[in-house]
Amino acid sequence: MGQPFGMTFDFEKATAELDVLRGFIDFVNNQVGVYMDCLSGFEGNQVRIHRQVARVQRRTGQRIENGQPVMMYASIEDPTMPDVIHHRIIRANDFISVNAERGFNEQQICWSIIAFMFAFWDEQVRPQIARIRGVEPGKVAVDALGDLRLIRNSIIHNKGIISAPDHEKLKKMKELVIAGERVSLSHDQMHKLFVLIKQAIGAIILEYTGHLPGAPNPSEIVGVAIQSGGPSRKA
Repeated sequence: MGQPFGMTFDFEKATAELDVLRGFIDFVNNQVGVYMDCLSGFEGNQVRIHRQVARVQRRTGQRIENGQPVMMYASIEDPTMPDVIHHRIIRANDFISVNAERGFNEQQICWSIIAFMFAFWDEQVRPQIARIRGVEPGKVAVDALGDLRLIRNSIIHNKGIISAPDHEKLKKMKELVIAGERVSLSHDQMHKLFVLIKQAIGAIILEYTGHLPGAPNPSEIVGVAIQSGGPSRKA
């Protein structure tokens, strides 16, 4: 006996959605890689300038040289060239601070990734899923991605401060931010955010199969991968 039409139709939708979600998974994983690489770069900057400042201050033991603060000069050109133009001049202490853990640079990367992930979901993935399901994009809703929207809006429209009403609306990410305060995520909190996004993708994947025996619980997902289909090979 053949499968009922409804089951076949749902299978076709699920298969079509997997192609869309595969791209979303790759995108999120790329953001994880960018985030980790940036943290390594910031740490390297901090260590390098700490060492340079220590050499300059060795005799005085103070953060000054000839009565002046130690300065940091940066250029995208070869610093040995006589006509080099420095695009950044900053106090060494300030440079160390902005590259520190949870410093300005790390938070800028966190904010950028949050805004970028939501934009990709809202403008690319969500409309495609909606077309496959034959519904309006607003009908495709997942709690974690709704939370991402609220945090993104706070970053873009409220100087990074999440209001008490928006904080109250959060369903999955409430513990990551504090009402009335600026969004400032630690490494562990950013990792939790990535996991919640992957769980949201898992929930979308399980839209048609989550009720079946043996289906995983989306809340237990920490990573998502979709294997590319292909012709089976004979033994």
